[in-house]
Amino acid sequence: MSEYQYVAFRATDAPVSAKNMEFMEDQSSRADITPWSFENEYHFGDFHGDADEMLRRGYDIHLHYANFGIRRIAIRFRRTPPILQRAKNYLDGEGVRFAKDKKGTGGILCIEPQYEPGWLEDYFGDLGELIDRLRPLRDEILTGDLRPFYLAALAARMDMEHDPSEETEPPVPAGMGKLTDAQRALADFYDIGDYVIDAAAQLSSPLPKMADSAAGYERWLTDQTTSQKETWLHQVMCGQGADVRGEMLQRYQASTDMVVWPTAESSRTIAELREEAEKLYEAYQKKEVQKREASLLKRRAEMAADPKPTLELIDQLVAERSSKSYGKAAELLSELRTALASSRQSSLAQNHALKLVKANPTLNILKAELKRRDFMTK
Repeated sequence: MSEYQYVAFRATDAPVSAKNMEFMEDQSSRADITPWSFENEYHFGDFHGDADEMLRRGYDIHLHYANFGIRRIAIRFRRTPPILQRAKNYLDGEGVRFAKDKKGTGGILCIEPQYEPGWLEDYFGDLGELIDRLRPLRDEILTGDLRPFYLAALAARMDMEHDPSEETEPPVPAGMGKLTDAQRALADFYDIGDYVIDAAAQLSSPLPKMADSAAGYERWLTDQTTSQKETWLHQVMCGQGADVRGEMLQRYQASTDMVVWPTAESSRTIAELREEAEKLYEAYQKKEVQKREASLLKRRAEMAADPKPTLELIDQLVAERSSKSYGKAAELLSELRTALASSRQSSLAQNHALKLVKANPTLNILKAELKRRDFMTK
């Protein structure tokens, strides 16, 4: 299998400045680079740019995928998220880590589990679409949502560096039964299946009631001094809108009662979580089989009560004169035979098959399909 890599960055709050664009362009000679995005695919060679510095200089989110094991997501925060203190149980300093800037108040959240080739199924979705779906994660974290941290920690604890029988499930946040699209994208990227999420949701409480952010912002702004608001407005006009927004959100969150995202402690190991997910999958499959069987019995009962519509449909399929239609007609006739097996009309399907052969003596494919289902002895 040939190697494949995809490297992308996106700016969300504001475009990369002209000065920093020079740095971005120095990171790759082949990438498609704009003030809002950086994107490149590698079928040979590698990305040698400084991804973290690119985030510090203007991009807000980074994704690196390689079919030989790399799955990295990095999110830039201009100011440390207030929720970070409560999220420490999800950070391990390696697979999920927050690196504070040496200068300033920001940092980078990096999700980078360790995988060997083949550890996860290859990701066949649109990676450009995926990084765009991931962008709301930053704002979700800023509002105090712990679900992105749980999914990131789960991905890290399920990687090749950890023993699933020894690693425990991280604290389960509320709302696991109702993930956002960005959180679904995060789970998809790290191959965290729906049934693993459903197993997690067993311990998860409903979503906490969120305050009306717009109304809260309006009330908070009325309490700010005219001088402060004029300073912010001037900074926005000078191209510092993203920094201003970050500062305002931090002050707002510090002055209000931030939603405390509920969590439930779990004693399950990762192996036990997977076992529970497998049980849920098996229960779902059993339920689907029961539904299909019930549907089949209902359909056959309807056929037995009035065979005429089925016979008319069979004739219509034969009249279409295609190999596919002949197969469908023969299968439908076989099902009708089963439906009528214990009735007074048990020979109806066989008689209709003979009638079709007699009326269409040159349709060899039709005859072959009927013979495969034991309607013809020769």
